Amino acid sequence: MSRHGLARVREALRILGFAAVFAVAAFVTNVLVLGFYILAFGSLDDGAPNVASAEIERLSEALVLEEGTYRLPDEDIEALAALGAWLMLIDPEGNVAWSEAVPADVPDHYELGDVASFTRWYLNDYPVVTRVRDDGILVLGSPPGSAWKYTYSIDMNSFVLSVGLVLALLISNMVVAIAVARAYARRSWAERDRARREWIAAVSHDVRTPLAVALAEADTLAHDEDLASDQRARAQRVEGKVSEVASLIADLNVANRLSYAMEPVDAQPVALAPLIRSVAAEALNDDADGTHPIELELDAEAEACRVNGDAVLLRRMLSNLVGNSVRHNAQGCTVRISLARLPRRLLRRERCLLAVEDDGRGLASDMLQTLRRAPSDELPEHGLGLVIVRRIAAACGGTTRFSEAEGGGTRCEVILPVA
Repeated sequence: MSRHGLARVREALRILGFAAVFAVAAFVTNVLVLGFYILAFGSLDDGAPNVASAEIERLSEALVLEEGTYRLPDEDIEALAALGAWLMLIDPEGNVAWSEAVPADVPDHYELGDVASFTRWYLNDYPVVTRVRDDGILVLGSPPGSAWKYTYSIDMNSFVLSVGLVLALLISNMVVAIAVARAYARRSWAERDRARREWIAAVSHDVRTPLAVALAEADTLAHDEDLASDQRARAQRVEGKVSEVASLIADLNVANRLSYAMEPVDAQPVALAPLIRSVAAEALNDDADGTHPIELELDAEAEACRVNGDAVLLRRMLSNLVGNSVRHNAQGCTVRISLARLPRRLLRRERCLLAVEDDGRGLASDMLQTLRRAPSDELPEHGLGLVIVRRIAAACGGTTRFSEAEGGGTRCEVILPVA
């Protein structure tokens, strides 16, 4: 069997397993709910009399006394015969005053106890219903086995409780189904994401060495004085593109690392001011033509700001923000990095504001909308570096906000709690 076929078989077996778990869980839940209902409300047999059927009500109205003789319309007599039913009237003394099609094994005289018995259950195995009249008790009998006379009656309160029982069972089954389905879905998603993380890690490992070789060769060619200037310029462009690919691989590794982490690995207090100066110095060193100057605004109070996080990840976050401004503004722009300490609020930890702003052309509106939406585990097709910024900030317990700068360009604010 092929690998694809084996995967489908395993998936089918997994679904069957979850279905079996759900069936058992639903059965146990129903038994527990039903047992609670029985224990709480007890037997439904409250001794209340059964309600007479609409048929005997109609027959009672149709049976009239005329000139000392009871008469029943012919159509009603025919209807009784068609159903195999019979009808009789018992007077107050217990004697049968009138009857129609009564079987031979039905008595013609009754004591008070007999009447009390058959008005609820059976009369000689004949299911009967009764109707009290001014002149006696009208009894409507049906053939044996044609009806089931239950041994308890249900009043309105019990009926309402029965409806509640049905609803409780339905809701409990739905809850169990949702819980089982959620567990199955989470397991499937976990397997999918684990496979994705393993794939990214494997690809990153395999690509790292060829990228390093390509970057070294491109750098060598870019500084080879024996080559023509146009060839060295092409080598510099190749070097820049290889660096971009290396940066993308690094971002993928960071995203892979932060997929489910609640906080960075080896989190510890990190001073932001020295980190900002280091990233700014690195950006200035890479800006050989001086088209992307860096401006720093670090408040004196913010110099001592420390956040609980991973220094490598925080450096990556800041480098992504500065690099995004440089990459999207090839014509040049000024990048301003500021760090300020925010006023402390009641019941909230002290926070610091890290802002990176440029006066370039800004981000596209669809990209801004993507960055303003709630974070998710899915990786975007574009703007991975800024998504990594959000994930790193969230892993450090902070929040991010992207917007348009006042004079044009892009502004990102990262609010982080002070350690």
